[in-house]
Amino acid sequence: MEELKIVRSTEKYAVSYCQTFDEVAKEGKFLSISGGYPIEDILRFIKVCRQSGYPQFLLVEPGGRAVGWCDIVRRCDEPDDVGFLGVGIAKKYRGMGWGSRLMTATVNDAKKRGFNEIRLEVRASNYNAIRAYTRLGFVKIAYITDGVVTDGAAEDVWLMSLYCRDIRPEGFEREKFFALFPKTGFRFRKG
Repeated sequence: MEELKIVRSTEKYAVSYCQTFDEVAKEGKFLSISGGYPIEDILRFIKVCRQSGYPQFLLVEPGGRAVGWCDIVRRCDEPDDVGFLGVGIAKKYRGMGWGSRLMTATVNDAKKRGFNEIRLEVRASNYNAIRAYTRLGFVKIAYITDGVVTDGAAEDVWLMSLYCRDIRPEGFEREKFFALFPKTGFRFRKG
């Protein structure tokens, strides 16, 4: 059996991308909407991503059907070097590592395009996604009560962030830095 491929998004995959987006949205567990967008909107989004230099990749079956997507776009109320990640995978391919590979390809492309920070919002109840994002280096930075409302039901979300560059000064040596401070009895909680 041929392997799935991760490819840069183009209009040729728009119909299946639209269908997969709709399927994931209708599950009502992952996205902030409960249905997909019209094909015209998907085509416009692909074009905007390409023209604006936003990373956008698809997970494609051997027959050419897009079964997953990942994109990083800027929001008008955020600094230019901050992008927001959107991702979804068809149910059939979840839990196989494809989501992580797709996000890694997209994040790596974002770094090349000058993004210094990537953020995402994830439902607080979506433990599998939070675990996957954490493995990729994302950290929780804010808890938002009733952060997403889908079909009248509100859910809490975590805002997570990934820094794409090392913000420590050149020559920083972690062990020497922490040796400057006396040992304390504090322990940091995870989560």
